[in-house]
Amino acid sequence: MSTHTLEEILHPQSIAVAGASSSTTTQGYGFTYHLLEYGFKGKIYPVNPRYQEVLGLKTYPSIRDIPGSVDYVISAVPASAVLNMLEDCSQKGVKCVHLFTGRFTETGRRESAELEQEILKQARKSGIRLIGPNCMGVYYPKEGISFGYDLPKESGSVGLASQSGGGAAIFVELAALRGIRFSKVISYGNALDFNECDYLNYFSQDPETKIIL
Repeated sequence: MSTHTLEEILHPQSIAVAGASSSTTTQGYGFTYHLLEYGFKGKIYPVNPRYQEVLGLKTYPSIRDIPGSVDYVISAVPASAVLNMLEDCSQKGVKCVHLFTGRFTETGRRESAELEQEILKQARKSGIRLIGPNCMGVYYPKEGISFGYDLPKESGSVGLASQSGGGAAIFVELAALRGIRFSKVISYGNALDFNECDYLNYFSQDPETKIIL
């Protein structure tokens, strides 16, 4: 059993999708859909004040309105909303936030880079770890977590850490044609908190992973 911090993070009992949506062209819809389609066994909480329901699931105005604790949050909210969302997360005992949310350092804008650092500061103050921002996050078929529509639902023994989410998804799709299946794939984007060294260290401890990419 791995003792790495990511071990607990990657086995959440509940996941909230901040920015969940009924619009099929949005990632807020996609991330919620994938949790249902891939069979995530924990509690799924869509969060969006504009909806009462997303994909048949009761939807909450904010993370702090969710009953009970929340382990893991997928953020599909705008960059300007992240600090407020993190404040809500701190009230719910959230362990990790996957920031699909982008438009930070990668834009080259000083104010965006400064906001990214404010987000890191607030997350550390609240004891929340971050995957991303500007990334597709986690594909973990055994846990029922995915960031793509056509990725295999079967698990394998290959672990992949990738800066690019789109590149990771294409890699998994092409590998699947050759019979290769994955234990976990993590797209990490800007690597504001966890970085490639953390993921390499985690995969080296992970009993589900025999090959690391």
